Amino acid sequence: MTVIDFRSDPATARSYRVVSLVTHADIPYIVWADDETGCYGVQSRDAEGKPIVVEQFGPIRIVTARR
Repeated sequence: MTVIDFRSDPATARSYRVVSLVTHADIPYIVWADDETGCYGVQSRDAEGKPIVVEQFGPIRIVTARR
């Protein structure tokens, strides 16, 4: 089980990336993720243009980012 949160520990979270197991692509604008439950939050904007975090779910995997 891996949980990452860019809000509380951005330095450690940058060493990981979140990948969709459906499309096999990186999920952009990740704010937090939990690969056990398949839930994650992405940065977005509301109708007024204010930044918000939108919760989504699906099969994901948190992997170590290669440099």
